[in-house]
Amino acid sequence: MRALIKNELHRSRKHLLIWLSIMFLLIGFCYYEYLSLKDSLGEAALMLSGMPRLLTTMFGIKGDFNTALGWYSCIYFWVSILAFVYALNLGISCIAMEVKNGTSAYLFTKPVCRTEIVFSKIIASVANLLIFSAFSGLCNYILLILPTDGLEQPTAALTTTIGLYLTQLMFFTAGLLISSIVKKYKAAVQVGTVFLLTSYFLAITAQYSGIRFLDLLSPLRYFDVYEVILNGIQTFSLILALFIVTVCLYITAKQWKKREL
Repeated sequence: MRALIKNELHRSRKHLLIWLSIMFLLIGFCYYEYLSLKDSLGEAALMLSGMPRLLTTMFGIKGDFNTALGWYSCIYFWVSILAFVYALNLGISCIAMEVKNGTSAYLFTKPVCRTEIVFSKIIASVANLLIFSAFSGLCNYILLILPTDGLEQPTAALTTTIGLYLTQLMFFTAGLLISSIVKKYKAAVQVGTVFLLTSYFLAITAQYSGIRFLDLLSPLRYFDVYEVILNGIQTFSLILALFIVTVCLYITAKQWKKREL
């Protein structure tokens, strides 16, 4: 198992580096955008306050845009979307790409059981997600939080990074579940895209309407950046997220055992 995990980490490193580079460029662009708007953030905040609430909600604008909390929450929203796309893509392609490329027929005939191969890929992917979240958190802290003179909540950078990682795990395992049920890679990507867009739509609807029940239907609402900064990670959200991850992994394992390739 250790050799399989090491091999998978080696194979996936280029893919991870590409996504890390994209994320770094996005945060770097936001950093230079902040430097250019620093003296006129008050005017920008005043202009945004006159926009319809639905639009500000859709673009992740919460609180006072002229404060460190408002700026960080807005930029974090877009960074997290990139992180969730990566996690979902990683989950879908974890095994589905092997099926598409025909290498699964070779992999699953090696002198190890199919379950070991699948779970070695999952463990390697979980490690990659941890690296992605940690690097993202570090970049957020250096390029988004420090330039705005820091947040009033000293642990916000850590808690929001943990929230990002947990949400990534939910999208990753959802991608695994989709790829284990949908046989064709292209169809799995389409289903995954619909799932992500639906999650975004439900998150916006829940936030705009204030209907708390809708928060349970979208992974984007479990660890909302603004609420995590102010109130920390809620125990109920943590338990529910881990439950979803466990259920997705369990169903995925069952599906892969009986799936014809």
